[in-house]
Amino acid sequence: MANLKLNMLPVVETDFSFMVYRKIRTDNEPSPENIYSYYLWADIETKEKKSFWVSFSPMLDYEEYVATSHECIDLTKRKLLFSLNDTISNAGLDLKAQLISKLFKERIEFILTQYSQGNQIILLSPYYLQEQHRFGFLIDFKFSKNKTSPFDKQVQVYSLSLDKNGKSNKNYYSDKFNYVQFFIEKQFTKIRTILLGMENKIDISPEMIEVPAFLLNKKEYIFSNKSTSNSQFQGIKNFGPYEKLEKEVIYIFIFEDKFKSFANDLYLSLTGKSNPGTFPGLEAMFGIKMQVSNVRQIKLESYSQDHLLDIANKVQNIQNENKEKKVIGVYIEDYFDDDEDMSVSDHYYFLKYHFISRDIPLQVVNYRRLGGKNSLKWSTSNLGLAMFAKMGGKPWIVKPSNNNCLILGIGSSHKRDPESGNISKYFAYTVCLDSSGLYRALEILSDNTSEESYLENLQNNLIRLLREDRFSKYKTCVLHLPFKIKKKEIQAIANAISTISDINFVAVKINLENKFFGYSSHNTMVPYESSFLRLSKSEFLVWFEGLLYGKEAVDKRLANPVHIQFLHLGNKLPIDEESYLQDVLNLSGANWRGFNAKSVPISIYYSQLIARYTEAFEKVAGYQENSISNSNPWFL
Repeated sequence: MANLKLNMLPVVETDFSFMVYRKIRTDNEPSPENIYSYYLWADIETKEKKSFWVSFSPMLDYEEYVATSHECIDLTKRKLLFSLNDTISNAGLDLKAQLISKLFKERIEFILTQYSQGNQIILLSPYYLQEQHRFGFLIDFKFSKNKTSPFDKQVQVYSLSLDKNGKSNKNYYSDKFNYVQFFIEKQFTKIRTILLGMENKIDISPEMIEVPAFLLNKKEYIFSNKSTSNSQFQGIKNFGPYEKLEKEVIYIFIFEDKFKSFANDLYLSLTGKSNPGTFPGLEAMFGIKMQVSNVRQIKLESYSQDHLLDIANKVQNIQNENKEKKVIGVYIEDYFDDDEDMSVSDHYYFLKYHFISRDIPLQVVNYRRLGGKNSLKWSTSNLGLAMFAKMGGKPWIVKPSNNNCLILGIGSSHKRDPESGNISKYFAYTVCLDSSGLYRALEILSDNTSEESYLENLQNNLIRLLREDRFSKYKTCVLHLPFKIKKKEIQAIANAISTISDINFVAVKINLENKFFGYSSHNTMVPYESSFLRLSKSEFLVWFEGLLYGKEAVDKRLANPVHIQFLHLGNKLPIDEESYLQDVLNLSGANWRGFNAKSVPISIYYSQLIARYTEAFEKVAGYQENSISNSNPWFL
């Protein structure tokens, strides 16, 4: 496969050196201001390294030291950052530049255009591409929104998510590339030569580095009778769902009188009578009947909590009276929020929690978004899919790369004190799946006000979970960890793993919002779907969305690549990274929230949704964390 351009401008020189000032660091010595700690050669002949305090300018009692570029990668990266900043200060650029030097956030920002909502900026951050042993600067375009500005359509236009007409920006990749190239041509040529010392100069290439690209297999979906297809919708339509519901269904519509006409439109659309070309109906697609005889209404007369609780109790009574059937609530509300994933009101969260605590599924239908017949026409299939899955049906699975493989998506939702900013409550859970994408359970791992108790419970409950009989058939357990998980949490997980000898563990950190990007030689600049780059021995960049072979046209904004890192937490066997990358990619197609839903592995995406639900549920009086543990995916 052809190379891809990684968003990195490499240093031309592969090896270089620079002067620093150092002093041996003693145990428990506090960090001096503007001084950094690094391991450097104490004796090159014996290959002994020691911890030194390092300054980039002369200091009393500090000795001069010439460091080589590959001696300490982090030191070299910081030296490159500070030297570039000095070069910028003396270059007289047309753009305002700002150095940001914080933990995990070291970069220089250039303001391209200022708006009342925020700034369009170019970022340069030092980076070491281990796979090619090259230093350089990652370069990217971003929109930095002001904290006080709402996340509205105009902000999305400035950030290139939407085009100038407010529609999904199908030119997202080429637009980003053009901004970056404009900066390189107009500004970067003035600062590409940087001074590391008195006469020690290096050059930064204005051309992005090319990296060999590889392809994972296409996602393949499995339906009824093990029939396969590369399309979720066509697969269900042609073959039926992987596993049907065994019970008949009672649908309970919950809405105000003013939505009566819309509720009727929704009913006709779900039955397939309104738009059979786009959705032939719940029975035709999923094998579940919807007709006048199994649809009921509960009139929504107010949004008081007492009335909403009364509705939840009425629905529970209907379920108790019809134990041989499956009851689902369909709640219609008029609410708008910029967040497409969670555009729901506090009333919905209250009702949702009380349905979950009664183990009854609830589907919200947003009138503001779907009130137009055209909107309803194209969204009904997704509503039907989510309803079917919430009731326990299994629409499809994905063909796994690793069989007998349990996947645990670890998530957390810590609560902070609004005044002090300190964490007042620690909460962790896991979404249990297998490598075919089948949802198994949602389990609470820890819920504490003390960090020490939280970590101890996280470790003990993970051990308990993995030793349960229901997971005994799995030979491998893959942990999918979000980028923001803390070192202490990872250590607690590692401690748990070390006590279990009969399962092989693989730990993968998945970062959806990362600093990497890439471009292809195609005129759209978009790489093919399932392309991946190796950044280091343990790090990869994967395109979950991209061009399709034979269908190179782009009709929507395609997502950024995903950064994936394999962590060594005591693996007992060698890891075939590509097979586990394949399963991460496959899980991006196992999303039952909608046909062609967000192309994000559900181990991470479902965790994000649950975190946001639990944050909202915290406001519900009497909320108990354990009540959200459920064998059905209520969060879809």
